[in-house]
Amino acid sequence: MKIIVCSDIHGSEKFARELFNYVDKNNIEKVIVLGDLYYNGPRNDLPINYSSKAVVKILNDHKDIILAIKGNCDAEIDEMVSEFPLADLMRIELFGKRAILTHGHHMSFDNLPVEAFDIFMQGHTHKSRLEKIDGVIFMNPGSISLPKDEHHSFIEMDEKNIRLIDLISLDVLKEIKL
Repeated sequence: MKIIVCSDIHGSEKFARELFNYVDKNNIEKVIVLGDLYYNGPRNDLPINYSSKAVVKILNDHKDIILAIKGNCDAEIDEMVSEFPLADLMRIELFGKRAILTHGHHMSFDNLPVEAFDIFMQGHTHKSRLEKIDGVIFMNPGSISLPKDEHHSFIEMDEKNIRLIDLISLDVLKEIKL
């Protein structure tokens, strides 16, 4: 099974389309979106090819494989137009490991939950992170549309590995064992 983790699309049709073309070509079975799906918010510039309506369609066309978290730029109307639920927080099992999924504006790497977990995923900062500390995996895919580091990035996971990938070049930026 292959899973994609992305975050902070912010309504960019160009980068949403590029990501979901990759999803379709690579038989990805699940896409985790860690918030900020359709709007840029007051702190961000408009992303390239901004079209929240087009991004709604792209995501709804993949509704059966999407797990989505609500971000700080997501509103009630986003839940109404999305044909998949947006959760504030998720606790799920991934490849036999306990995972916590959050956007990152309430719970984050700097404000971790007290409960036990094996994988902690957040978005929000637009900066990618992938590391294993004392057996716990911390990941932030960065932003596919408005990165605050140098790469439009996402994460791909399978039963053995986790890869941080540049969306434009498809280069593997970092890889760790699951």
